Amino acid sequence: MTVRAARAGLVVALTAAGTMVGSGTPARAAGSAGYCPDASGVTVVVDFNELGGGTVVRCARGEQSTGLAALKNAGFQMTGTLRWGEGFVCRIEGKPSTASEKCVDTPPASAYWSYWHATSGGSWTYSDKGVLNRKPPAGSFEGWSFSLNRNANDAPRPGAAPRRPAPPPPPPSPPPPAPPTRGGPVAPPPAGDGRPVAPPPATAGRPGTAGPVPGSAGPAPLPTGTPTAGGPVPTPSAGVATPPASAAVSPPAGSSVDQPAVTEVAAPRDARGIPLGTAAGVLLLVALGAGGLLAARRRRTVEPDD
Repeated sequence: MTVRAARAGLVVALTAAGTMVGSGTPARAAGSAGYCPDASGVTVVVDFNELGGGTVVRCARGEQSTGLAALKNAGFQMTGTLRWGEGFVCRIEGKPSTASEKCVDTPPASAYWSYWHATSGGSWTYSDKGVLNRKPPAGSFEGWSFSLNRNANDAPRPGAAPRRPAPPPPPPSPPPPAPPTRGGPVAPPPAGDGRPVAPPPATAGRPGTAGPVPGSAGPAPLPTGTPTAGGPVPTPSAGVATPPASAAVSPPAGSSVDQPAVTEVAAPRDARGIPLGTAAGVLLLVALGAGGLLAARRRRTVEPDD
């Protein structure tokens, strides 16, 4: 009875230990999905192959003491064996199922998780060490690939390449501001009271326009006494000088009574002087008066001799 009780106790103890190791669920570490962004962590790749689930890539940040620590710290759930504990990886994320694999002893060579490693940018290499005997370097890759009905020589490599993606390029710098446009309209300077000065009219000072040029005098008005061709002589206005009544010239002695009298003819004058007609009439009167005086003197000189 004592031997049987001892054996029963040993079986219970082994069963409890297998339950704790084989079916226990360890706490997930703070891993992150995808490749490690730099060489400070270890990237873990798990390829489920025939088990279904595709290929999963996660990052175990920081330094990793063993391959098992990298697998756990990347956030993967794993299960060891009843006999060897976590020295042999029997399940990852619950695969293979408990119906196909009891995880009591070492998994058979026809259905097991193969263990790989690689450097970033290198190629996968089958690990010759156990999961507890390997320390992955920082920035390296750890790979797990389920091998079904294959031997160690043709075990499938993990489906994801051990190559850390290049960091994204920095965002482009904003373009410099455009220089101010030259030759555009310039606003007039403000007046003394701060209000802008209105620009000059569009027609001022341009050739062919009707507006007067600023600063120049307008055209002089024509005199109102200018006679029109073929019409009567208008009455002299204030703009035309009228000679006095005493300025009328009488015919000199000895001249014919039928000689027409000289009358003033209004003529246009320059806006800045005496009318040309007036000046011509005055000169004509002076010439006639001088001729009369000369004729009178000659007559007086001749009469005493007679």
